[in-house]
Amino acid sequence: MRSHACGMGEEVPPQIVRLMLLLKVQSLSHGYSGVRLDLVERLVEFFNLGILPVVYEQGSLGASGDLAPLVPPQPAAGRAGRGLL
Repeated sequence: MRSHACGMGEEVPPQIVRLMLLLKVQSLSHGYSGVRLDLVERLVEFFNLGILPVVYEQGSLGASGDLAPLVPPQPAAGRAGRGLL
């Protein structure tokens, strides 16, 4: 979790992060990702309450695509007292 909650550069504007969160919920809602329903419900709760992670413009995990801007690791890190919300 900590390795995925990293990045650098400018912070992505909150309205873009909100859209990223919405798109992540929409993507996970199809049921093909193997995540539990409670994760999707928690992301919807974050969206509805306006709880947004800090997402940076550049990540650091490159080889398989850039995983750092994907939203779920950041809220998880925030709940663990490690990430920024």
